[in-house]
Amino acid sequence: MSHRLSHIVLLYNEDTEILHGAPTDSIAVQSTVATAESVFQALLELEYPVYKAAIRESLEEIEQHLSAFDRRSTLVFNCCDGFRGVNRGAVDVIRRLEELGFAHTGANFASAQACIYKPITKAILIANGVETPAYQVFHSPNESFRLPFPAIVKPAAEDGSIGITHNSVVTNLRELRREVERVLVLYCQPALVETFIPGREFSVSILGNQSPEILPIAEQDYSRISDPLAQLLTYQSKWDPAAPEYYDIPALVPADLSKSEEQLVRETARRAFQALGLRDLGRIDLRLLNGIPYVLEVNELPDLAPEAGFWNSARAAGMTYPQLIDRIVQHALKREGWTLS
Repeated sequence: MSHRLSHIVLLYNEDTEILHGAPTDSIAVQSTVATAESVFQALLELEYPVYKAAIRESLEEIEQHLSAFDRRSTLVFNCCDGFRGVNRGAVDVIRRLEELGFAHTGANFASAQACIYKPITKAILIANGVETPAYQVFHSPNESFRLPFPAIVKPAAEDGSIGITHNSVVTNLRELRREVERVLVLYCQPALVETFIPGREFSVSILGNQSPEILPIAEQDYSRISDPLAQLLTYQSKWDPAAPEYYDIPALVPADLSKSEEQLVRETARRAFQALGLRDLGRIDLRLLNGIPYVLEVNELPDLAPEAGFWNSARAAGMTYPQLIDRIVQHALKREGWTLS
């Protein structure tokens, strides 16, 4: 029997503090509130019966918010990209939603867990024949290093470029051990070390499920940065308007690619999306070097802010912002076999 949608609950995390990391990391963490408001206004414009629900201190708040709603007819639009200032908390939110039996947009528990912990992401990509930079996971700065330099050091379970600075690209053992120790101490998690891949960098936004739709590809334009080792999206370049690099890396949409390059990038992104079992939406970041696309990140919940890259690609495809949000809802309803009331 097909279920009929009666309500949408927009669930998001409202974090007042971060439990680890640099103080400025709170800019990214707290941006979720503004993004959720944009999604909420879009759902109102679309005339969906929508309610907002913020979680702040405890997962029990999820059950409290949803107790008034019937799980057989309520879709949760999940905007939780963390919980209590910790990125990995997003997985706990999804697990609780699924324990309560609520259908929700976006990745399920298993896929979210695999995407948030980057070493698992990379292992799944490799098992499915998708190229990704060679890597090691460090639990101590003194572990042996087996990769070539240059390399890049990043937290194993953060997103939004949190923990990435220009010092993250290292060229010798001294720099490597310094950056590994910084990640271990500041972010309280393992350090992921990858071979640094120079070359053109692309973001591929995807909508759908069985036959996912690939939106116009975005390229990070590094033409204003001459040093190849400095051509990366640091935290400051994404989140700090006071930083010079915030304005130095525009996104070009659509990317200027030959037909063969575009087909290669699109196919690689699709394979990564499906390998990780993503649902409804996702974004794949990759670099193209010598005709080989290397997947850098698989983002199960891309930033849906009106100024973010996912929306830029959707706009290039001719969508309005409410139309983008509606597409996510419609994909989730179709996947669940639900109809509108």
